[in-house]
Amino acid sequence: MTAIAAELDQKLQTLDPQAAAYVEQLVRDALRQAETHISPATDAKALAEHQAHIAKFAGIWAGDDFERPPQGEFEKREDW
Repeated sequence: MTAIAAELDQKLQTLDPQAAAYVEQLVRDALRQAETHISPATDAKALAEHQAHIAKFAGIWAGDDFERPPQGEFEKREDW
């Protein structure tokens, strides 16, 4: 048993049943997340795919004239 496991076991014994169940659920959730965490190789592949997708659209509007049309006059309101 690791030090953290022993510490957790010791702490769980001192908590009331409801608090202990809550902590156990937190630990189980953390373990589940650790098991399903994306590996670094998958992260690199996903990043490369994302960058390739962005590269397809980069500069797509280059040279287009985007101008904001006139917005008209600002509404004038009376003071209160």
